[in-house]
Amino acid sequence: MAEIDNREFVRLNQVNCGELVHLQIITATKPIRLKTRLIGVDPNMSVILAFGNDATWEKAAPHIKESKDVIVRFMNNEDQQASVIAFRSSIQKIMTIAGRWLVLDYPKAIESAELRQHLRVAVKIEASLLDSDANSVLVTGLLSDISIQGCAFITRQKEALDLHNLYRLSISIEDESADKSVQLSVALKNIQTSIANGHTQYGLAFMTPEKETKVSIQKLLLHHLQK
Repeated sequence: MAEIDNREFVRLNQVNCGELVHLQIITATKPIRLKTRLIGVDPNMSVILAFGNDATWEKAAPHIKESKDVIVRFMNNEDQQASVIAFRSSIQKIMTIAGRWLVLDYPKAIESAELRQHLRVAVKIEASLLDSDANSVLVTGLLSDISIQGCAFITRQKEALDLHNLYRLSISIEDESADKSVQLSVALKNIQTSIANGHTQYGLAFMTPEKETKVSIQKLLLHHLQK
């Protein structure tokens, strides 16, 4: 699992102002995802975000109220390991005096995931394996862990996939404006059958260039943490 570590509170307190923040407003139906920036952190008191003024913010305005529960996610770009951190909070106050700000309660817990070369982060993300040439879906299942180098894909389906062949891994994510997908080229490195309840696990290695892979994994973890 992504770890919960008190050191993350120190990191949060030291995050630079202006950092890009992914804000999720929790609603009874579909969550509302917004982008904003960090105004500042008052340690143990509050986290202050900018109140956006684009079309997505205008549409979300009726749901942005004091005491509303939210999820905050962002990259800690000062960290050499490029950690993704997330926490749950609630809107403490909406300020419009010196600017348009959202003042959030300081988090009680922070979840983090570091993108180290060999560290696998436990996840539970729906995904599909596609034929690289025909782009047709071969199997659907879940990613159970992920790292910069590869991931574990678990499925109930019994499809004859060939070791060392190339496939496309497709993962759908909810973007701020629409549902989008992340696609990565992968090679099938190992197969474990009947791991639990008749499931099969495929060990996949990412073949997409590392820089592109890293950006894609960051995007996935930003949506996965605190989900």
